Order: sequence, then structure tokens, then C-alpha cells
Amino acid sequence: MLRHDHGTSLAVDTLLHYPIGGDVAPPAEVDLELVRPIPFHSLCEEHLLPFHGAVHIGYLRSGKPLKHPEFTRIVDACSSGIQVQQRMATRIGLWVHHELAPYGVGVLVEGAYACAAPHADTTTLAFYGALRHSAERQRDFLTRTRQELVKLAAE
Repeated sequence: MLRHDHGTSLAVDTLLHYPIGGDVAPPAEVDLELVRPIPFHSLCEEHLLPFHGAVHIGYLRSGKPLKHPEFTRIVDACSSGIQVQQRMATRIGLWVHHELAPYGVGVLVEGAYACAAPHADTTTLAFYGALRHSAERQRDFLTRTRQELVKLAAE
């Protein structure tokens, strides 16, 4: 179950009733908005050992933006419990896609598993909407995410 800050729950199955990547193309002037990396902690479904890392979210805004604490709550809700990283990336992407109704969403999850060899970080991607169907926008999301990481490392 997905939990948000009001204590209500929403099953992942209900999110799947909403269209993903509809036919609405974003206007050319819509720019990708990046959310600062959000740390997470979870438990590996296969080994019941912890894994942790950071979630990077980018979206093509179609309405009002969310603030960073709201994205943090979404990541906290989707990363709690026992799961695999791929499912967590999908849940975060579906949640943002459903709640914001943006033109497109990109989610990049970088995780380090306690059950894996050291320095064997895992990267998972999920794209919805216009980002799912555009290699150029996916490339822009990945490039800007890496640039943000370099900039944060320099600080």
C-alpha cells in the first residue's frame, strides 16, 4: 500500500487505472524541472537486507509545481517496506504521474544493496508520458541529472 502523510492509503492497482503517457504532447516551451536528489532507505525483498540510495525526479510541468518536501514524502511513502528497487521506481513514477498530471515524468533511482558486492550500485529508470516516448527528453533528463550530481559533489 502507498501511504501519504494524511494516513490514508492507495493501492498501487488503483494507480494503474489512470492513463500513462496519453496522447497529449507537451508544448515545445515546457522545460524539464528537476527535483534535488532525495535519499531513501528500504529493505531488499529477496534477502531482507537494507538498501539505500537517492531518487532523482524530473518532470514536464503542466500545472502547479510541488515543493521538495512533498516529493520527499512521496519517496518516503514509496520506499517504505520490503521491495525491489525496480518496483519502487515504478511506484514513485506512477504516483507523480497521477498526482501532478505532468506532460512527462522521469525517475532515476540509484541504490546500494547490503546483499550485493561493495561498489555494485544499481541504477533503475522509469519514464512516463512524453519522457517515455522521446529519446531526446530522456537524454536531457539523464544529462541534467548527472550535471546536478557533479554540482552537488563540488559544493
